[in-house]
Amino acid sequence: MLNIWQISWRNFMHRKKRFLFTLTALVMGVAITTSMLVADKTTEDVFTYYEQMYVANADYWILSDSHTFSEDIIRDLTTHPEVREALLALDKQSFIEMDEDRSRYERSVRITGVSDFSSSLLKLPVTEGSLEDPGLILPEPVAKLLGKGIGDTIRFEGMGELEVSAIVAYVQVLASPSDWEAAQSSGFRVMVPLDILQDWTNLNDQISYMRFQTEGDGETLFRDLQKEFQETSPFIQPVVADDRQSNDIAGLYTFFHLIAILAILISGFIVFNMIYTNVIERRKEFAIMKSLGYQQWTVSKLVLTEVLLLSIIAVMIGVPFGVWLGDLFMVALLSVFAFDMVYSLNWVIPAFISTAAGLVFPVLFTLIPIYRAGTTSILLTLKGEAADGKNTSKSVFRLVGGLALLTFSLVDHSLSYAAILFGVILLFPYILTVTAFFLRSTFTFLFGYGGTLALQNLLYQIGRNANTAAILAIGISVVLLLGAAVESAPVGYEREIRSTYGGDVRISSETPWTINDQSKIASYVGVKEVYELSEATPITWKTLNGEYRQFSILSVSSDGPNLYGYHDDILNSKLSEKASVILGNRAFDEWGGEVGDSIVINTPKGEQELKVVASVSTAHYSGYVAFMEQNYMQEALGWNGSFDLLLTLEGEGTEVMASVWDDFSDQLSGAETVEDKIHSTTSAISEMYSLIYILMIMMVGLASIGTANTVLMNTLERTNEIGTMRAIGFTRAQVKQMILAEGLLIGLTGVVGGILTGVLLIFTASRSELMEGFLAFHVPLNYVLIAVISGLIFSLFASWSAGNHASNVKLQSSLKEG
Repeated sequence: MLNIWQISWRNFMHRKKRFLFTLTALVMGVAITTSMLVADKTTEDVFTYYEQMYVANADYWILSDSHTFSEDIIRDLTTHPEVREALLALDKQSFIEMDEDRSRYERSVRITGVSDFSSSLLKLPVTEGSLEDPGLILPEPVAKLLGKGIGDTIRFEGMGELEVSAIVAYVQVLASPSDWEAAQSSGFRVMVPLDILQDWTNLNDQISYMRFQTEGDGETLFRDLQKEFQETSPFIQPVVADDRQSNDIAGLYTFFHLIAILAILISGFIVFNMIYTNVIERRKEFAIMKSLGYQQWTVSKLVLTEVLLLSIIAVMIGVPFGVWLGDLFMVALLSVFAFDMVYSLNWVIPAFISTAAGLVFPVLFTLIPIYRAGTTSILLTLKGEAADGKNTSKSVFRLVGGLALLTFSLVDHSLSYAAILFGVILLFPYILTVTAFFLRSTFTFLFGYGGTLALQNLLYQIGRNANTAAILAIGISVVLLLGAAVESAPVGYEREIRSTYGGDVRISSETPWTINDQSKIASYVGVKEVYELSEATPITWKTLNGEYRQFSILSVSSDGPNLYGYHDDILNSKLSEKASVILGNRAFDEWGGEVGDSIVINTPKGEQELKVVASVSTAHYSGYVAFMEQNYMQEALGWNGSFDLLLTLEGEGTEVMASVWDDFSDQLSGAETVEDKIHSTTSAISEMYSLIYILMIMMVGLASIGTANTVLMNTLERTNEIGTMRAIGFTRAQVKQMILAEGLLIGLTGVVGGILTGVLLIFTASRSELMEGFLAFHVPLNYVLIAVISGLIFSLFASWSAGNHASNVKLQSSLKEG
């Protein structure tokens, strides 16, 4: 066994540069795959960590549709034998008093009073200070923005002042803006002891919710309390770790997987090219081995061992390098989000998967040359004849098959993209031939006779060179598709938000809006219409698999604003039926049922089965939401009062916002404009531009290693031919120009083919119902420019080494070899 590994290593050392290029490509492929898988698992862990931190150890919580309720209602529950621990909390809106001139909505703050900072039902990652001191708890962004530290005092308008006792890292319950621009649309959040907040607000014995942990599953107690609270303001819900309303990152995971697969496929193609050429060059060696008694499987085993040796070395280098890249990528990725999140790198499982992929995929890609090595014909090879010649029928099959696969661009299916890419690979020999034909005059003008020879040399090894250009094209086309999606998504989101937001401003109150309140707001200059909006939250429900999920239910009516993708009389008539609900598209997908089936929901009036009459597209909570007819929501669901208003304005509405904050500051809990919603939704996507740029350069760089390897192989095969050229008068510079021209043509063909393929993929995606109009057909020119520049630069750089090798060929030794 040791002997065959030594032979494999010596075979590699005969072609050191070729081995180095191929190894580098495979190392990069494994490293990029590892980094994407590490980012995938780590990102998943980050959001799971913050979900669990929000849930803590709580099993259930009791809330109210009137914002607050008396502690007397749950006093007996705190001493119930099944209740292990309880936490009481009160939410109240206020304003931070500041010396500098800031508007009221910039200074708005949500104060949460809790009964026990050290409770296991509340997870607060302290960075400074202590939770043992009964003071003010600030999240880090607020402390930095206000310039406050431990022991400093903050005063709240109309309430009191309190010293800062602890500063905590990001946690969902205290998520706050980190700059004043963000503070204009979302308020700060802080924590104080419950008794202090109750005293400040004269809400003695009043709380907003109670969280508690039970002995066992607490299911019996939960059902008993559901019945007890059916006709009252308080209601009980399970505490569910489900942040899909605030985080829509499923597309991010798809992005990771796509780049990982693309990287390993590109590196696999490069290995295939090298091994295939290696097998062709060593036909005589294999024929002699077989004539000496070696069997077919023994010859194939030798080539397989070489592939495995290459893969093992690549994995040993690429996996650790990929883990390091994954760490860098996580730093860049989390900087996109508005909050400073912490993470612990999850690299073990990704490293194992990448190791397996790095060992298996090169073997899979080289099965054909491995088999071909074993089937080398002794007689034909020793006579100097090729075992097979040009197959016209095979050429026709490639042309017809490739064109047929491109027709999948008219088919709306996820497999269409794979069909298009495979079709392009089949057609690339023809693309390279056509490109060479049109560039013949240009290359002759630029490189002289060497340019003409370069075109002839490329067409002589059309299959290998076309595969190399196709590798580059696939990498460019897929990243162009991602770039188009990133550029189009903000436009698509803005369009959907404006069409389904329901107005221009949404204002939220801590107490239900009265008729007088609505009339006063309607009288403001610039206000066209005022609509009530009821939002029942948090509402838990079950997927078809029996797993608990959590979302909000919004009220709709036939004469109200449009809150989802289509708002017609037929749909409204279905929704007017009692016990019916409309699901947003993401909630519908998570639920797993069909239109007409019933979904199990824990309503304030107990568990109910509601008929799902439609799935709609909506901007509210990115589609992770439900809609219910207004009257049924009040009568049967048990949700009373409207805490939100939707305003339709004339003009920008700046004065309207100021008036609302001034007149209703004692009850207002938040205000958001449609522009704020658009900005918060699209800002993170826009920050992805730089990451896509980096990934495109990485993909082009990886594919260009294939170009370097192919040009080097072409050069090595023509060593004796190059010696003859030197003998008849070619200078070193002319030989180098010829090799550079070959690399440039491969790169140029790959870039042009990649752009055309990317345009075709974008066209296919823009017509897809799966994209729901979020990807408009447009070519991302910035990414095209980067693809052209990086593709040509990398291709020239890749062929430079081969050019140096060719220009340094020794005339005498090359002619002797001939």
